[in-house]
Amino acid sequence: MDYDFIQHQIEKLACMAGRMILNADRTALSDVKVDTKTGRRDLVTSMDLEIQQMLIKELLELVPSSRFLCEEDVPSMSDVVITDADEVDQGVCFIIDPIDGTANFVHGNRHSCTSIAMTVSGETQIGVIYDPYHDELFSARKGYGCTLNGEPLPVFDSSMRNEITVFGTAPYNDRVNEPTFELALRLYEASADVRRTGSAALDCCWTACGRFALYAELSLSAWDFAAGKLIAEETGCIVTDLSGNPLSFKGKPSILCGRPTAVSEFKNIDL
Repeated sequence: MDYDFIQHQIEKLACMAGRMILNADRTALSDVKVDTKTGRRDLVTSMDLEIQQMLIKELLELVPSSRFLCEEDVPSMSDVVITDADEVDQGVCFIIDPIDGTANFVHGNRHSCTSIAMTVSGETQIGVIYDPYHDELFSARKGYGCTLNGEPLPVFDSSMRNEITVFGTAPYNDRVNEPTFELALRLYEASADVRRTGSAALDCCWTACGRFALYAELSLSAWDFAAGKLIAEETGCIVTDLSGNPLSFKGKPSILCGRPTAVSEFKNIDL
């Protein structure tokens, strides 16, 4: 496969999805249908479904043999969409989150993105995330570094002590509410300040470009982190679960994403 060409095409598709988000936000957000899935905080919109269908159609033309692991359920495309993460290990798979930060999108908070990862035999080879509100395109290829709007991002290290950290609330899993906010307190005590943005994919990207020193969350799905993990790793970040184990596409693992020194400091926090 021509990875350079595929990466460039994925970037174009991510930007196309971003334009769809902006058009809805500017002109017709009130017309976007909003439903719940597993609970009142687990939202899906008609725009999520529209973007996901567009991406699957275009990516199938790009790599006809590929399959898809996606956040949203699209029954009409069930022949190419997998529901078992074990199948990611087979051939080419695109892991897609059409709108990461759906609640932000619904409420007009303007902090959302489209996330696309391409795996080959279970290894993420390309990760692309586009934030239309800031017009920022993060793009990485395994072993070739990461760019932000075409400019290479440096590999560097930093401590938590004088930097901002960020956490996620795992809003679809109420069982982790108390440990989540205990985590937030510990991060606040160990760093300059703490944030919660509502987009796991952008938390990884903003850690990759140095806006955050470290990001942690107790429960995520593969589409939340697949592209962001590669983007962060290609700028020198360590990305594991909170126990230091490799992240798995199966289930809903925790995530720890940060600079080596920040990760080392995190391990000394008494949670």
